[in-house]
Amino acid sequence: MQLSEIWRELWRYIYRMDTQEWLIALAAVVVIGLFCLRGFGSRSEF
Repeated sequence: MQLSEIWRELWRYIYRMDTQEWLIALAAVVVIGLFCLRGFGSRSEF
């Protein structure tokens, strides 16, 4: 499978997503973003 085929399948899946799937994806991105901004707790002692 080539990279162009992977991108094509990814975009096809994104275009078929409904509202509930978009909300789940948004929530996952927000949680991952908050986790990354927190720095995995490594700077909590500063």
